[in-house]
Amino acid sequence: MSLLKKIREKAAGMKKRVLLPEAETDIRVIKAGISLFENKLAEPLFLGSDAGIRKLAEENDTAVPDEIRILPVSDDRSGSEKFNYFKDKLSHKNPTEEQLLAMCSSPLFTAGWLLDRGEADAAVAGSVASTPDVIRAALRTVGVAEGSTIVSSTFLMEMPDGHVFTYADCAVVPYPDSNQLASIALDAGKTHWRLTGSEPRIAFLSFSTKGSAAHESVELVQNAYIAAIEKKSGWLMDGELQFDTAFVPAIASRKAPESPVGGNANVFIFPNLDAGNIAYKITERLAGALATGPILQGLGKPYMDLSRGCSVDDIVNTACVGVLLSE
Repeated sequence: MSLLKKIREKAAGMKKRVLLPEAETDIRVIKAGISLFENKLAEPLFLGSDAGIRKLAEENDTAVPDEIRILPVSDDRSGSEKFNYFKDKLSHKNPTEEQLLAMCSSPLFTAGWLLDRGEADAAVAGSVASTPDVIRAALRTVGVAEGSTIVSSTFLMEMPDGHVFTYADCAVVPYPDSNQLASIALDAGKTHWRLTGSEPRIAFLSFSTKGSAAHESVELVQNAYIAAIEKKSGWLMDGELQFDTAFVPAIASRKAPESPVGGNANVFIFPNLDAGNIAYKITERLAGALATGPILQGLGKPYMDLSRGCSVDDIVNTACVGVLLSE
């Protein structure tokens, strides 16, 4: 069974609620919500005007089941409450009244507000909005998770033989410092465990293995590993390692025989976005891997991002990933 099928099956048993704030502007989102509902994967919550969502659906020969809840972005009941929420949440930034009202009328910010209030378990956006806009709404509502220092991303890489690896960060943080890289690694380990059920074995990657080369970028990775192991001493981690040392047992036995993850890593932490993004695309295109992501991590609650070129199935899968990360 493929990993995505397993994720869908597990999500179905969790009975969670997923906010879809772009339902009024994207028929793909409506169709994904209907799929979530009909396949009992999660309870979709459309955000927008009832008339606008149903009109868009009808224009595309789609009918929204009456059982699917449609929540307004703005109404008399929540207006002042939401305004005060953003005023308190962003008091350190001294927002103007105009800025606060703009957030109150934003579907993305409203989704974050509802998520932070516990009225949903996950939110999925980005088929229309840009990644920076999605992350901004998430940061100003649910915020960064306790124990994390930065929002980052992972990709699940499912190989043709069924093996699954986690790559991080491949989409969000261009050049993390050592503390940020440590946070990315620990969050990636949690993501891997929640989505695959397998214990993470984390390799901090570099062009050097255990001091075989000297460079400031190598030191950054070494310091990241030290920072991570100080926070999670019981986890299987090692660094710095070259990829072949982390992946090939025979090479690990020569280059890093004492490594707890050498030749057996399943979570690969790249030193920067250049390396991570290139690596996941090479793995996808040359090795035939199925890439699922980017999966946002490090947030207080799962607020998932989409590619604007996403398919209906991509939205459904991302919603199911969000459900699993809500635990």
